[in-house]
Amino acid sequence: MIPVIERIDTSFNAKLSNSSIQLVDDGPQGRRRIPEFTVSIQSYQPVSEAWLNAKLTITSKNGRFSQPMLDTTVSFCDFLKNPQKYHVMALIYFEIRRYGQVPRCPIPPGLYVFPNVSLKRIQIPSFLSESDFVAELSGTTGSARHNFAHIKVYGSLKRF
Repeated sequence: MIPVIERIDTSFNAKLSNSSIQLVDDGPQGRRRIPEFTVSIQSYQPVSEAWLNAKLTITSKNGRFSQPMLDTTVSFCDFLKNPQKYHVMALIYFEIRRYGQVPRCPIPPGLYVFPNVSLKRIQIPSFLSESDFVAELSGTTGSARHNFAHIKVYGSLKRF
């Protein structure tokens, strides 16, 4: 089972970073097409305290989206230190880590790029069936919990 991304919607706080996630849709067309994406983050400030909220919703058999199967908020620094504690989020983290250096907290200002990330090696649990999904990731930083990112990914789980 492989997640095939169809669309990514993003919004980032321009005061904190110049960031983007772009879907690379250049490969062969057809059922076996697995789009890649590139993540680019130019952070302007050090990050020592941040929180991530992750939601994953999968369609039911009748094609409607059900309640999220995952809805969790985690400390970003704890996640970077111990990604295996957060199993579903770690699936993506370990895949992205193949494409660039993931920083540790406190995260210094700088440019972080992960080019042409593919999720074709990700280990999706076998009990899930082919279906559509929406994954949302929201990030806040500092004690005032300023929003720094909101990412919404639309795709499908497919067997190849």
